[in-house]
Parts: sequence; C-alpha cells; structure tokens
Amino acid sequence: MSLLTRVSLLAITLTLSACSSIQTPPVEVPEGSVPVMRLEASGEQIFQCSRDMKGWFWRFETPNAYLFDPATNQAVAKHGYRFSFAHNDGSTIYTRIIRVGENDGKNIPEALFSVIEHKNNGRLGNVRYVLRTDTSGGMPTRSCTEARKDQWLKVPFEATYTFYR
Repeated sequence: MSLLTRVSLLAITLTLSACSSIQTPPVEVPEGSVPVMRLEASGEQIFQCSRDMKGWFWRFETPNAYLFDPATNQAVAKHGYRFSFAHNDGSTIYTRIIRVGENDGKNIPEALFSVIEHKNNGRLGNVRYVLRTDTSGGMPTRSCTEARKDQWLKVPFEATYTFYR
C-alpha cells in the first residue's frame, strides 16, 4: 500500500470519527440573564396530518399546557397559541423559538424562546427569555398517512419552563 493511500485512509478515518463526535451544543440563555420563575408544564403538543412535496408528515400546530408552581402544585399559567404564556395575574408574553436542542424523535427537544411581545404587567412583564428543559413526550409516534389526512393528533408532554429577565 502506497504512502499516499495510507495517508488518505488515515485522513478519512479521522474525519469520520470527528463527525461522529459532533454534538448539538446545549441550549442556554444569553449571558447575564437572571431566572425569575420556574414552572412545571403538563399538557399536549397538537399536530395535524398534512402533505407536502416530500410526502405525509405531522405538522406542528400549537402547544396546549398548564404550568404549575412546583412549591404549591397550583396551575399559575397557560402555554398555548403563538407560543404564548399567560399568567393568572393577567400578564402574557408571546415568544418565538430561537434555539433548539437535539431531537431524539420521541421527546420534544429543549428550546430557548425569545419574547417578542408583552401584554400587561405582572409576573411575566419583565421576562425576556424562556428556557424549556427536562422534556418528556410530545412527539408523534404514529405515522401520518393519506388515511389520516387532516386528522389532529394530541401528544402528551411534560417539561420545565424557566423564565429569565
């Protein structure tokens, strides 16, 4: 085996081993962010069976969950349409996802949400980011097929949401 062939094989092996060790970086809030509230969510992720040029898939529609204060086990907020979070005190935030963690196919991934709109002052009035961690469930496990066209699928999930200013 020539020296060039040996060097090429070594380079390919090193490249492949480096690729297999590439991992998605952890989802973290920007430096300087301060946690102001941590709530435990229990609810469902809602999907609709749809089709595009690539085929049938479950299109994500909206979350639907209650958020509980872990100290009192009381529901204090609701997570829903437009990735909104509405607190019982009347304050509401609308967010968008700006970073997503690894997707294992059965649990919704960790995610970082950025607040794009505030409504009313209250517990959520000064929140800038929301971090979703400790996820369980929330991903479709059955196939979306032509027989299920336009059907809705509600997948139970749990997660922790930490709110940052």
